Amino acid sequence: MTTDRPLSGIRIADFTQVFAGPFCTHQLVLLGAEAEKIEPVGVGDILRKYKHGGDQMGGTSGSFISINAGKKSIELDLKNARGREVAERMVATADVVVENFRAGVMTRLGFSWERCRELNPRIVYASLSGYGADGPMKHFPAYDHNMQAMSGMMTLNGAEKDPYMKVGFPLIDSFAGYTAAFAILAALRQRDRTGEAQYVDIAMLDASIVLMTSMVVPYMNAGRAPPRTGNRGYSGSPTADVFAARNGQLSLGANWPYQYEALCQALGLPELIDDARFATRDSRIANEIELRTLLEAKLQQEDAEFWEDHLNAAGVPASKVRTIAEAVALEQLQMRNLFQSVPVSHGDERSVKILNNGFRAEWNGVSDPSPLLGEHTDEILSRLGFNQQAIESLRAEGVVGRGVSDAAAAGS
Repeated sequence: MTTDRPLSGIRIADFTQVFAGPFCTHQLVLLGAEAEKIEPVGVGDILRKYKHGGDQMGGTSGSFISINAGKKSIELDLKNARGREVAERMVATADVVVENFRAGVMTRLGFSWERCRELNPRIVYASLSGYGADGPMKHFPAYDHNMQAMSGMMTLNGAEKDPYMKVGFPLIDSFAGYTAAFAILAALRQRDRTGEAQYVDIAMLDASIVLMTSMVVPYMNAGRAPPRTGNRGYSGSPTADVFAARNGQLSLGANWPYQYEALCQALGLPELIDDARFATRDSRIANEIELRTLLEAKLQQEDAEFWEDHLNAAGVPASKVRTIAEAVALEQLQMRNLFQSVPVSHGDERSVKILNNGFRAEWNGVSDPSPLLGEHTDEILSRLGFNQQAIESLRAEGVVGRGVSDAAAAGS
């Protein structure tokens, strides 16, 4: 991995916890930034204890490892005056502050946008919350599944008359984190152009609405609520849906007339092309049950993998419905530099797999593990100008945690 990376030299004072905020700073670390993660003394980011792969990853959840690799951790009591002094030095020497508390929390802690701008006139301050820094909902707490309900996303999933259902992973957390990373990159560019501090306010609710642009904008302009379409594609074509093959499900994407014709030819059903029941898009919609019956009778004669290869070769988009296990085993993904291995911790011969940003470049990725709680406390304090005596004093007062030295971490 090249050392000349887009964000080399950029330092982040990372006040974030759980998922959306850490996912944001993770994207920046993958591009070369250095993130110093501030964690509550003795407790740490609660994501460390989520029951996601903990037994396989040294007791730390896979979710935590996946979005904190390469960061540095300092245990710090922000409610203590001396702890706030440490954090002020971090802000003063950082390029970026990222926080994902509810509106008003950072102000109560003494690290509002205005205060951080006083400490560092060139700071980029990114605030990521459920509803944003203003508005009647600004103090509402938010989790991903709540936001899927609030945004209307849950009403789009499934078919008509099905119970409302959320997406099965924290989609909005992830997208809000990406949105925040994008905003920070733009703010850094603006800061470099103007020399002035920059403030960006990212709301999960805003991000969720942007994510649903294809549904929201037509509604706002036409006033027609989007229908629930189950597994059908955005085009609404009856041949852009999920069909049963011999050993599983197959998602087809025959949206256009030429794709429908190619589908019929590839399935050995050319007679369906000119059949009056299916000759036009409207007639196919009107007779979709009959059409589905004929197509599935053919599709069930072969396995989904066979049809996937055969139909794609014929120009018809087709994908077997895969489990996560089947998806990550795809040869296509193994060639994309998407998966990276990092040590469980410093000095540990075991490794865990994490994900890259989602695009290929020679300058993105990370090789260091996620930090043990407080692992870099002494290192960060030393960088901020505290000598060993001062560090021990802070530790004795409970301002910072016990931490783990690099040497101890290497022997863990």
